[in-house]
Amino acid sequence: MNVFRIMLKELKVIRDPKMLLFLVVSPLLTMLILGTALTNAFNGSITVEEINVLYKNNSSSSEFTKYWDDFTGQMRQAGIKLEKADEKTDGKIEVKNNRYSGYVEISDSGLKYYSSSQSLIESDIAKSVLIAFADRYRLAAEVAGTDSKQADAIMTGNGGESYVVEESLNATRKPGAMDYFAIAITTMIILYSALTAAQLIDGERKRNTAVRLLASPVTKIEIFAGKLAGLVVLNLILTMVVVLISKYMFNAYWGENLGLVFLTLFTEIIFAVSLGLGLSYIIKGNSSGTVVMIIIQLAAFLGGSYFPVEEATGFMAALSSLSPLQWSNAALLEMIYANNMSATVNAVLLNIGFAVVLLGIAFTMMRRKEGL
Repeated sequence: MNVFRIMLKELKVIRDPKMLLFLVVSPLLTMLILGTALTNAFNGSITVEEINVLYKNNSSSSEFTKYWDDFTGQMRQAGIKLEKADEKTDGKIEVKNNRYSGYVEISDSGLKYYSSSQSLIESDIAKSVLIAFADRYRLAAEVAGTDSKQADAIMTGNGGESYVVEESLNATRKPGAMDYFAIAITTMIILYSALTAAQLIDGERKRNTAVRLLASPVTKIEIFAGKLAGLVVLNLILTMVVVLISKYMFNAYWGENLGLVFLTLFTEIIFAVSLGLGLSYIIKGNSSGTVVMIIIQLAAFLGGSYFPVEEATGFMAALSSLSPLQWSNAALLEMIYANNMSATVNAVLLNIGFAVVLLGIAFTMMRRKEGL
């Protein structure tokens, strides 16, 4: 009950007009400005250059090798270059460094494809044609026992379908400027809650209210838990307000499953609060707020809050992958526009995992410092 009362006390800050201005009006105004000013930048066409895929053929079947060589020639004409790797080359590392859109390992048991997370469109195209080739080869293998000529005809595609079959549930849906910045600005403003969390305990001391809290019949653990829960719930409420206003007033597209959207944003709130609280105990004094602000700005710049970073390569791509905002932004975009839940699961686990570590550090240091 004490935890609940302290949580309600923290929620009373919602009456502060300055707080509402920063946490609600500010992100909505930023969305409106960027979403309107950069509309044309998000309406261009996408050009896919030649797709490079690395492969190793360890199959002992001469028949398969023959079909594979024919397939690589056909794909070269279609703009997909299948390059054979030598024995010393580690294809997985080559793909990880974004030198190739994908890597294929061929054995007698089948094909294993490793896709690049930095070239999603090119990698998905290569994956589609490889699946089509594998399906066609399985069919040809079944037919070969009774009619070898028909098997050859299936593999060469004479009178048959193309390797590439294009199918889309919603081909016209892609993020516009308002759609993109609704996501990017919302995740960025959530990260700013780390600043409030950094002053969560010290703020009571500065307002000379810490003595009254300690004199009350409430344990320090209850105070800690109540203030933490209040800040999380407060930010969740304000985040939901921002999302719903952007959806129904600005027509930003948040997908068909708002429940998973709010779950992803909720875990980011927990991470942001844990980040600020953890750093406030690791770094003493007012300098913790400065460090938190620097982290937020770097995360926003690298995470795509000001401009998309999906096409970043090399060192910039490596830095971008370290930003917590990139985890959340990529997860939301993949879930909303590609119905891909794997990125969402990864982002949720990363947010919760780092939050547990940071809260553990804060709680341990608080016990040592204040004798809990």
